Amino acid sequence: MPHRNMTEIMESIGDELLDDFDAVARESHRLYRSYEPSVLIEHDLRAQASCTYAHMAAGADRRFMDRKGVRLLEIRGLKVWLFETASVAIRFKKMDEDGRSRNYPTKQAQNFDAQLELPGLPPKPVRLTAGYLLDPTATEFVRSQIARPDGREVLWCGAIIPREDRKPGERIWTDVTRQGSL
Repeated sequence: MPHRNMTEIMESIGDELLDDFDAVARESHRLYRSYEPSVLIEHDLRAQASCTYAHMAAGADRRFMDRKGVRLLEIRGLKVWLFETASVAIRFKKMDEDGRSRNYPTKQAQNFDAQLELPGLPPKPVRLTAGYLLDPTATEFVRSQIARPDGREVLWCGAIIPREDRKPGERIWTDVTRQGSL
């Protein structure tokens, strides 16, 4: 299978799905931040990420459940949304500015990131991570992004430009891959 570059992959996903990924991430963080302050103060970063992830997974289910060409796969606890037309498999995560997620990865998550075969997931789709980046205080949403993991490294990371911040004719995403981030 020929290797697709960032532009080819992002174009195959398309603006509508990128907007959906952005909405899933933003709405999930917004919902989490709407908790009572007395609850938020008790949550450490792990609890915050876990709650936000639960909202992302539920939000993705609502958005994509009945969409043609989209299948939810649960592979030993790893939730992956397969977008057959774009030939991509997406998992949602909290990420750093380089597109890395910081949790202790399970074997299936490691295999997903390494682009390896997983039971029930066709080998052709590119495995991507979609998610969000927070500010250093972990309270403010910075951006939604899509990253292409390659094992423990990230080949590239693209930020999704919110609809209200886009200029007419502007591309919906921008490459935010830092030089030397590998």
